[in-house]
Amino acid sequence: MFPMRSPNIPLVAAPPVSTPDDDPVPADVHAVIDLLAGPLAKVSFPEIDAASLRRQADELRAESKAVARARDALEAAQASFAARRAALSETSARAVAYAKIYSEAHPDRTALAEAISALSGPRSGAAPELTAAGKRRGRPPRRSAELFDPAAAGEPAAEPA
Repeated sequence: MFPMRSPNIPLVAAPPVSTPDDDPVPADVHAVIDLLAGPLAKVSFPEIDAASLRRQADELRAESKAVARARDALEAAQASFAARRAALSETSARAVAYAKIYSEAHPDRTALAEAISALSGPRSGAAPELTAAGKRRGRPPRRSAELFDPAAAGEPAAEPA
């Protein structure tokens, strides 16, 4: 058999060109571009060369910038939305306060007073009010002595024989 000669191509890829941390093109892709632009510059592969990879990398960078702009626009829109929602809630609370004053001035309008009190009650979106720290709600638990001691439960104790 004929001995196979390997081409004189270094097995270690050239170090990638220093790129900023925010470059979306991975370092290994930079290494492939450098390999195709350097040692493999005269070798052709179907539809792949250093120029096509550079073009795709540039398209990726442009898309990354578009994503960053869209993200910034989304954050600005969310901040505007939150500000408008807060302003609406504040205006609504002022309207309820004015309505309460009106209702107090017209005590004969009980239906209006009930409607206003329903509006000023706890809101469905509001956080529930917490009870005092450590205070349990509901019926207190039975003491364990009551469970096993008939005298504590009010039953007559059986006399020992």
